[in-house]
Amino acid sequence: MGIKINALKCTNCMACEMVCSYHRDDGFAFLSACIVSYRAKEKKDYFGMMLKEEDVLVVARPEGLEINKIGEEADPDKEADASAKPMLLREGCDLCEDMDDYGPMCVAFCPVDAITLD
Repeated sequence: MGIKINALKCTNCMACEMVCSYHRDDGFAFLSACIVSYRAKEKKDYFGMMLKEEDVLVVARPEGLEINKIGEEADPDKEADASAKPMLLREGCDLCEDMDDYGPMCVAFCPVDAITLD
């Protein structure tokens, strides 16, 4: 079981990031969230999401899903995503394991169902 992200449904409301950070730190400390929504400045209405799991970084963009193994060398033919680097310092997603009755908080609080359980 894992988290599935549909970037085409994302509205960049940041509810997932807020609830994840609150769950981890009992406050809105965005740097502690293992899921991040982002918007590209050069493209209007272009939203994406990044999720750090234990050994992979999931990057969900409107054009598709990209799963990068943490620690593997990047593809030299591919442009590096600088916004992904800070994500590598964060703890991986534990699916809110201590919230048995509610499940992952990002799934529960996403208003547009862009985040679901796989």
